[in-house]
Amino acid sequence: MKKKKTSATRDPESEAAALAAWGVGECVDIGANLQSRGDFGEVCRLVERAAVAGVSRVVLTGCDVEGSRKGAAYCEEWAARRNEQQRLYCTAGVHPHDAKDWDGDAEAAIREVARSPYCVALGETGLDYDRMFSPRETQLEVFRAQAELAKTLDMPLFVHCREKDEGEPLGAYADAVRILNEVGVEPAACCVHCFTGNSTELRLVREFGAYVGVTGFVGIAKRCGPTVEALRAEGPRILDALMIETDAPFMMPDKAWIPARKELGIRGGKNEPAALPGVARALAAALGGGGVVEPSHVAGVTTQNARRFFRWG
Repeated sequence: MKKKKTSATRDPESEAAALAAWGVGECVDIGANLQSRGDFGEVCRLVERAAVAGVSRVVLTGCDVEGSRKGAAYCEEWAARRNEQQRLYCTAGVHPHDAKDWDGDAEAAIREVARSPYCVALGETGLDYDRMFSPRETQLEVFRAQAELAKTLDMPLFVHCREKDEGEPLGAYADAVRILNEVGVEPAACCVHCFTGNSTELRLVREFGAYVGVTGFVGIAKRCGPTVEALRAEGPRILDALMIETDAPFMMPDKAWIPARKELGIRGGKNEPAALPGVARALAAALGGGGVVEPSHVAGVTTQNARRFFRWG
């Protein structure tokens, strides 16, 4: 009896050719959680694969002190080891899930990470009213503290905002916008990343003037309905306010948007920056489809938005 194969043999040359053909132009992945995917070598492998698909830069999201420190360390190691374009950047912050752990030591640590030349934003910080891993009042207090820190350090702010999935809404977006206004955060220096909201919530963000980060969520048919409806109602004009991200290893879009996963080397159901062209394709369809907006146009506009937001010149 033959043993069942447990893993496929990789063919780097074939994968590289498939990735190059898969690209839609230069893209920037503004948020990826790669610190948990392995050591520096594995992160380099993922970033290099993404580069073949046209992803010129990847920003590692800092969600707690440890992850923020690791992200900065990986960025600095990339710069020290590689005589090529700096492709790896990071953010530094404490996610609302961990707001209960915020104290003076955490703030000092985030300040220190933010000094890295490769740290391009404060966050991920914000409000999560769905799981409530930290009390609501604690989340509000810590979000305000990090928004004030971003303003003090003159850095962009990378925001997480999630409403309660079921039952009566608790007003996460209204609370977030209120704090941003009270602190005096510059709208152009704020991005509400991984947007999964509805038309009312998108309107609140748009009226404030922040950028909106879009992930493969817009390509997950069972979940994305209200978000796609909100984006489609805005039409192509909203592209000027959008950036794209994988939020890897989460938010993998449906296979319809990445049909050749095996050929591309995307395995195990784990999202990675090389999948970003799939986000561009899904977003193009959400904004109209049928050639109204081409994926290459999505890539071009969102890349320029990322350059402005992260102040890359």
